[in-house]
This record gives sequence, C-alpha cells and structure tokens, in this order.
Amino acid sequence: MSHTYHFQVNLGGMLDVLSNHLYKSPDVFLRELLQNGVDAVTLRQKEQPGWNGGRLTIAVEPGRRLIFRDNGAGLSEEGIHRFLAVIGQSSKTELVNGKLPEDYIGRFGIGLLSCFMVSDSIVVHTRPAAGGPAHVWTGLPDGTYTLEPLEGCPVGTAVILTAKPGMEHYFLKDEIEELVRYYGLALPVPVYLDGNPERLNSIPADFSGVSRSQLLAFGQWLFDEEFLEAIPIQTNHISGVAYVLSYPTDPSVKRGHRIYLKQMLLTEQGNTLLPPWAFFLRCFLNTRSLRPTASREDFYEDEELAAARGEFAAAVRDHLARLSQDDPDRLRGIVSVHAQAIKAMAVWDAELFGLFIDYLPFETSEGTMTGAALKRAGEAFWVNSVPKFKQLKPIFMAQGRLLICTGYTSDQELIQSLAGRFDLPIQPLHEDSMFEVMEDVTLAEQRRADTLLRAADQALRPFDCQAQLRRFLPADLPTLYAMSDEVQFLRQLQSAQDMSGGIFSSALSSMLSSVEERPLASLYLNLNSPIVQRMVTMDSPELLSGMTQVLYVQALLAGGHPLRGGELKTMNRALLELLEHTTGPEAP
Repeated sequence: MSHTYHFQVNLGGMLDVLSNHLYKSPDVFLRELLQNGVDAVTLRQKEQPGWNGGRLTIAVEPGRRLIFRDNGAGLSEEGIHRFLAVIGQSSKTELVNGKLPEDYIGRFGIGLLSCFMVSDSIVVHTRPAAGGPAHVWTGLPDGTYTLEPLEGCPVGTAVILTAKPGMEHYFLKDEIEELVRYYGLALPVPVYLDGNPERLNSIPADFSGVSRSQLLAFGQWLFDEEFLEAIPIQTNHISGVAYVLSYPTDPSVKRGHRIYLKQMLLTEQGNTLLPPWAFFLRCFLNTRSLRPTASREDFYEDEELAAARGEFAAAVRDHLARLSQDDPDRLRGIVSVHAQAIKAMAVWDAELFGLFIDYLPFETSEGTMTGAALKRAGEAFWVNSVPKFKQLKPIFMAQGRLLICTGYTSDQELIQSLAGRFDLPIQPLHEDSMFEVMEDVTLAEQRRADTLLRAADQALRPFDCQAQLRRFLPADLPTLYAMSDEVQFLRQLQSAQDMSGGIFSSALSSMLSSVEERPLASLYLNLNSPIVQRMVTMDSPELLSGMTQVLYVQALLAGGHPLRGGELKTMNRALLELLEHTTGPEAP
C-alpha cells in the first residue's frame, strides 16, 4: 500500500540558491519589500473600491534596523500560515476567471526569503484591512517561526529587519533612498522615508504628452548624462522613453537601461526586450503584460515579448521618420555620431538596415550622399579602395558619372544590399567597366603612338602589365592603372613573398610558380595629358621606357596598390637614366 509524503525543504539550502544563483545582489531584498508592499495596496484597492490612500513608509535606524511598512490589505492568521510559512506559495497566484491576475507584481512567493540575505530574522507585524486581530510573525533561517497576537498594530503590514554582520551598509538612509529610486522609481504607490514628506518616486505614467525638453531633463536626472534625443514610447506592451546617446558606443554594450515590470525595476540589460540595434539608446521602459523569469530579473521569451520588441522598433522608426520631415538637421546630427556603429550592425541586422539606410552617409564623387539620395541617383559604380577612389574621382566628376567609395568598414556590404534590395543600377567598377569612363582613340592617333606603345609594353612586361592608349578627363592625370581580381591576388602574394622568409616564402613561391599564364594588368595612357602628348612625339625607346616605368609606379601609388621591391628599384633606376639623358653621365 502506497503512502503520500510531503517534500522537506532545507531552508539553508534555499537561501544559498537565493543568494548565489537566483538573485544577483543582496540589495534585491528592498525590491522584494517594495513589490510585496505595492501588491498589498493593490489587493486592498480591489477589496475596498474607492480607497486610494495607499503608501509605503521606510524607517531606518542607521546601520542597525529597518522597518518597511505598507497600509495595504494585511494578513489574517490563516493568511500568515498559508503565505508566510509555505515556501513557494503566493497570495497573488489565485486564479481569477481561470487566469492569474495581471495587476500584481509578484508571482513566486519566495521574495520575502531574500530578506535573510541581510538579516538573521524577519519580523512581520500585520493587521488585515478586512477586519480581525493583528499578529506578529517571526521567521528564522533555520526554518522555524513563531506567531503571537499583537496589540496596537495599524492596518497593513510592517517588516522589521535587523542588520546582520557585514550588511550594515544596506541600513543607511542614503543607501535606502538610492535603492528605492533605483528599483521603485516608476511604482504607482508613493514611497516615503519616515519623517520626510518628499515622495521618493514620482514620474509621469504616460510620456507621450511630455515635451522634449522635459523628457531630456528627466533623462539627464535619471541617467546622469545628456542625450541627443528623447523618443517617447507608448504602445500596447510598453511605455517610457528611449534616449539617444550623445557619444559613439560599442554595439556589444547592452547594459545601462532601466526596464520595469509593473513599475518595478526588472533589469538593466536590454538583451531580451530591446532589438539588437538599440545599443545607441538608453531606455527607461515599463511593461505590464510580459512574463518575468523566476528571479524577476529578465523576461520569458514568448510571443508577447516578440510583439513588444516589434512595437519598440516601430516607435523608434516612426520617430526618426518624423524627424526626417520636421527636423532633418537633428536626425543628421544623430546619425553623424553613431554612423560607424550603426553601419556595422546594419550589415547583418535587416531591421536596423531598413531603419537607417536612408540616413547613412557614403562618400561619393559628388560628395557625401545618404542612402536615400543614392536611391534617386540612377546609375553608379562603387570601388572598394579609398586610394583608388581618390584616383578615379576626378574622372567621374569630369564626366558627370557617380562613383561610390566602399573602402571603409561595412560600406561595401551596405551598398551591395542597397542595390539588391531596391533594384538599383549600382555595380562594382571592374576593369571592363573602365571603358565606360574612357574614350577610344582614333586609328590615326593609335598609329602615331606606335613607338610609345611598343616601348611602354617592353618596359611594363616584367610587371605583367600592358599599355593602352585612351582619352579621359581630367587632362592632368597622365595614367591610370587597372587590373583584374586575379592580378590583384598575384600582387598580394608577391608582396607577401617579398616580406617573408623561410617555409612561408617557399610556399608562396610554389603558389606563384603554379600560375601557368598570368593575366595582364593595364596602364592606360591618357592622350588628353600634355605629358602623354609629348611622349607620342618622342622617338627614343630608352627614354620612353624610363618615363613609362616612372608613370607606372606613380599610377600604382595613386591607386593605393602595394609596391613590390623590384618596382621601387625600377623607378629609381629609371629616374637616374632620365637624369643622365638630360644632363649627361656623371663625371668620374
């Protein structure tokens, strides 16, 4: 025959779980007291419609004792045995119409035990508002408790804690004030220090009607820093303010927020409620309908949480859209501060990309242009090298074409995404595309330059490069170097080999030797240039060869290409030959 037995709870082990695993700091004891006090006031308001005199009062004997009092519903003797003496049982978890009530903060019935983290005893004085005698309940960490009748106790509950060694700093007025404002700033029930008429928690319930200057002043007071912008948040799930930081920040930073559940601080982390891109925001938010975890320090991941995230993103997006119409200068100021971090996140975060791409700046041949301007720009090319962009910029400017520089972190990925998502005629500038910014020369001009081209090809052969004659603007740019991706890869290998030694150098040599036929790069000679025009009239292959090699190295430098050791030596040798040609050989 089977028997039914009850689990035996080791309270000492339970306290170890609370202090080392469930709660992050002993100061949460005050959060739990605030929570229980507000819930007691809420219950009395339910039981006594029309009563609205709820308040919480804290008396402190510095370094020794704390009395936390509420004038809420209180507990009867039956309620004391049911809710204070049974771990895990909460007066707030009674079903109402088949559902848990949504207007209570607490759910798990273990919060009062957190007081054992700072006190070796928990003394509770309580009188029920519904009528009946008062009692004093005393609980100890060994799992025992006493219950006695009490005279002269007002309606409500008082929790009396005595500081245990090492926890005296939690029993100081300044510390209590700071913790009340930290955890309970948004609570709907006023909290007072005994003897002080000034309420410790007082903020508006709805921020949508508060002016921008007032929101910014509140944010400066709350977070002790100035912000660029205040974004009111008022949705089905959340309310509060999102503040835009006035300095660049690391996307990995997720702390520093104030996120409340039913006006009680839940977390400083934005990992669950906030989208990943909210790193440039500092948020003060309250929610009533999301579910907390057992420690009440985060939210459960569910459909409601996903909906709240979506609402937050929509509220921020709508605010920025209004700014773009009403105050575009302010929006540009925000983006200018956070552009690099936003770009880095927008590369992989589609939501952030959609939110900011219209406002993000990109360097182009027509100056800085936003994503919105690029959508309207028509055909454009992009090049992922800053030096090469600077080399090509005057050509594109002279011809009225648009070139985008994607040589900065994240820009290439963003431009590619911009072109792909909005079907824009923006493409990379390959060597084949170079013909679109150049004019072919006539057959007669090609024939007149035959001596130059043959000398140039001879001079460039060691560098896997060939000369081509074209016309392009501006005229003061004599040459332009272009190479295929294969040539670029080979040049990188050759540069690495020049700087390395040993086994690694041998491996690179093996890779280079396996290339059967190296593709050619091109050095475009600009027939509009006075220098090239003068070279066409020269008939000295030696002189033309030296000048071509100098122009070749100059084009490499202008395009930001890595130089190999042999190329530097070639330029120096060519310069010496040119000097000898013009001045004669140096006297012995």
